[in-house]
Amino acid sequence: MWEKALQDIFYFIENYVPKRLFDLAKAAPQQIKLLNSVQTGVQYFVIKAPRKGGKTICVAIIVCWLVLRDQTHRAFIISGSKDQAEWLFTYCRDILWPSGAEGAKTRGFFKPFLKREPRISRIEFKRGGWIRYAAASKKQVNAPTADTLVDDEFVLIPTVIVQQAWPMIRGSEYPRRFLLSTATPGEANTEAFLDMLDDAEKYGFLKIEWKPEDCPFLNTDVARKDEEMAELFLSPDMFETQYKGGIPRRAGRVFPRTFIREMFQKPDPNKPGFLMDGSPYDAANLVFQGDSKGGLDWGFEHDTVVTEGYRGLDKKIHVMKMTVGNGTSPSDWANLVEADSLKYGITDWGCDSAGAFQNQELRDRGLRVLPKVFGHIKYGKEWMIGVSYYWMSQKMIVVPDTEEFRPLKNQLLKYKRDADGKPIKGDDDKSDSFICLVSGWDPAYHRIEELKVPEPKPIEERKGWESFESGKDPWMPDEWADRKAELTKSIWG
Repeated sequence: MWEKALQDIFYFIENYVPKRLFDLAKAAPQQIKLLNSVQTGVQYFVIKAPRKGGKTICVAIIVCWLVLRDQTHRAFIISGSKDQAEWLFTYCRDILWPSGAEGAKTRGFFKPFLKREPRISRIEFKRGGWIRYAAASKKQVNAPTADTLVDDEFVLIPTVIVQQAWPMIRGSEYPRRFLLSTATPGEANTEAFLDMLDDAEKYGFLKIEWKPEDCPFLNTDVARKDEEMAELFLSPDMFETQYKGGIPRRAGRVFPRTFIREMFQKPDPNKPGFLMDGSPYDAANLVFQGDSKGGLDWGFEHDTVVTEGYRGLDKKIHVMKMTVGNGTSPSDWANLVEADSLKYGITDWGCDSAGAFQNQELRDRGLRVLPKVFGHIKYGKEWMIGVSYYWMSQKMIVVPDTEEFRPLKNQLLKYKRDADGKPIKGDDDKSDSFICLVSGWDPAYHRIEELKVPEPKPIEERKGWESFESGKDPWMPDEWADRKAELTKSIWG
């Protein structure tokens, strides 16, 4: 039994981890993936989950299992605060050395492996392995070489401590690293954590993320009620990160790279005429299948860019075409816009208001122009960015990941804010055309909730319709029978 537990982490959990700490039956699919990936030998993990989503207990179980199966293994836990580090260490202690009379049997089982009873900050094994924890301090991270390094609530750990602790596992023959956190906005390492999430594959990390809907224990009536109250009291960023497990708006970057990469879909090599997510797209024969609009950024100091797309029955915004050219000739661009309006059924054009003369040329062609005033105090550039951010965060924008849209992708990835928080101008013509287009679908009027179809009432709730029949006399339900004279009298009577 014990030998099997050392080879199978799930068997270890079922037989040696108290159900009150972790119940496999209630685990999120992503937690199962995390545990299985550790068992199959993956070494580097970056983990994002909401508060109380079970990420800390998962890593505590992993640390215990790794050290038990190789009792020379050394695991170091570092956190942004002493309390946070103690929580993870306490989980480890509760697995290996539970308190009280009910824990006597477990203590007796693990005692032969341990050098002594667990101390306040360490559990030591006879063969040289250990589990230690420390709050973020320069003194503590200058500890001996470890094999596993856990950065718990990574965003709260000061950057200097993260950097000093990073080499702790470089001397290990088989190092493992776990970066886990909720993406709390405005903290010491929020930006670094989000960058790691964006580039996890590039750096050799396996990215594991889960949300409240993935966790049965966060979908109880009590948990949902608490979430409703939290939405009233917390700021939007805090609610999104702490309760939804999402990511905050970033001070430096306008759009998270994760959003951008999820938005761009490559053509499906096995299904010509479609993208990898199943969206129809044939560059040689474009078909707009819904409410079609266009966005236009006039290029007085850069290229002029026209972006076109539609919002389909799937409620997603599909960006279909981007035209880039020099100059701001009203007639030349009006010819293109007019032709595409007729070809693709485009009804509205969101145009940079700086080109007043050019916009008037479009109006003279009978086109509906909606000026986008970038400096408007309410509906300016920040509002357009906000609308685009909303649709991107909901994974409701699809852009073909092709050479035609490569300049747009590159600009969005580099789109940043200055020290005052304002979007940096320059090399933003494609981005501006994009937000001119997407802001045409204001979430205040075009909500995702439109996808929800009301459920029909059960038959037994439809009263009084049993006697329905067609004929020349007006028909009415049976319960209106005593009102027949009232309901059928002449209006002149």
